Amino acid sequence: MSGSRFLSYSDFVDWFESAAGQLHMDGDLLRLGNRTCRLPLILRRLGLENLASLEDAIDDPGLYGIVLMQAGRASVAIAQADSIVRSKQIQKYMVRKSQGKAQLTYLQEKGKSRLGSRIRLRQSEEFFQEINQRMSAWDQEFDLKQVFLSCTPKLKGAFFLSADPAFLQKGDPRWKRIPFMLRPPGEIEMKRIHRLLCRAEWYVGEPPTA
Repeated sequence: MSGSRFLSYSDFVDWFESAAGQLHMDGDLLRLGNRTCRLPLILRRLGLENLASLEDAIDDPGLYGIVLMQAGRASVAIAQADSIVRSKQIQKYMVRKSQGKAQLTYLQEKGKSRLGSRIRLRQSEEFFQEINQRMSAWDQEFDLKQVFLSCTPKLKGAFFLSADPAFLQKGDPRWKRIPFMLRPPGEIEMKRIHRLLCRAEWYVGEPPTA
């Protein structure tokens, strides 16, 4: 690989429209001579099979959800192409200040809880319920095609156990893992992760293995 750079979503679309007649699609890659473009993640995860289906997805983009979770903090959003349509920040008291552990982890390690622990546990339940209720309402309103999720396996398991019913079942194929390191969730972090999900990668020569 002799060089690479990133394209914003709008730059990617402009390039695709200008070069569509010369492109060859190879899985998640678009090839043009010795140059290669890896699709943005929001398109890559749709399982598009050819240039015609990619063009349809660009012309009529579906809405997708983004869920960023850490203990006691979450940022959730609905987006379409490179625009965030709705977003909400959620924060609850779930972490023991002295140990810095989420209450769910502390209960598994120590067993019985005192008053402060019971308050944190109740806040934990409300935390997952609020995420689920918000995403359920948005899913009904927007008919989400994908939902991108970033959280620890422990939080993911607790979310599915606490939600009754969960707005998406655990095995729903619309769930997609966000492959980027997550900073504390909030409005700024949501914008950063959304931007990463929308960007394309442009290479001169062969790209590295995804």
